[in-house]
Amino acid sequence: MLSYRHAYHAGNHADVLKHLTLLAVLQQLRNKDKPFVAIDSHSGNGFYNLSSEPARKTGEAAQGFLRLWQQRDKLKNIDLVSDYLALVAEINPTDTGNSIGNYPGSPAIMQAQLRAGDLAILMELHSTEIDHVRDNFKRDSRISVHHRDGFEGAVALTPPTPRRGVLLMDPAYEIKADYQQAIKTVLAVHRRWPTGIIALWYPLLGQSRDLSGLIKQKLGVVADSISIELSVATQSDEFGMHGSGMYIINPPWQLAERVNAALKKIQPLLQV
Repeated sequence: MLSYRHAYHAGNHADVLKHLTLLAVLQQLRNKDKPFVAIDSHSGNGFYNLSSEPARKTGEAAQGFLRLWQQRDKLKNIDLVSDYLALVAEINPTDTGNSIGNYPGSPAIMQAQLRAGDLAILMELHSTEIDHVRDNFKRDSRISVHHRDGFEGAVALTPPTPRRGVLLMDPAYEIKADYQQAIKTVLAVHRRWPTGIIALWYPLLGQSRDLSGLIKQKLGVVADSISIELSVATQSDEFGMHGSGMYIINPPWQLAERVNAALKKIQPLLQV
């Protein structure tokens, strides 16, 4: 069941939503001097080359982040988007033109926001990806890497120390059971860590296959929660994933307003 490799999908429109939201959450956590922990339950390898064969094979990055990158001079004054682009530019110190030698996955975005006293916990089950993530972050003592199932690990490793922090969960949803497992895991983590920020990514699919409503219904029992979505095409069973969303428990103050304002500016560039 472990066939999913994010290298084929890195930098797509779902990554844009996920990474803008994650960055906004981490920036809010940094606003206080108290340390925090960032947990990634399905980390992937951390860095991706958007000029690589896997990325070019699907073309998803070309329809996603690379559209923003090509217009970066026009986007540099937009709140949150400018920080996102600057973060990518920082790990590409030489001028890359319209291509990208390094694109940060969520672990790399977490690493970029960690301060001296902050921590990150990365989980990855794929037998190949775990070697990459270990190699990518082995020199950073603030980051621990676990070769384990992210659903199981998210519950086992919470509540963390320190208690301030965020859990990002972005499973591949390769099988329908992942939806129920994600919901079950989020609720279990929330019971164990009621003050933690939990951010669950989910796809928006064709109407006959879409289960995003199930996630919002089941997690809607948590009072302090929001949903942020980005759609780049009209819903169609033939199109596949026309957008995605982030369901967030204990969102930082005005998170939805800030992320949605950024999405409003960039959505026209991502339209199919």
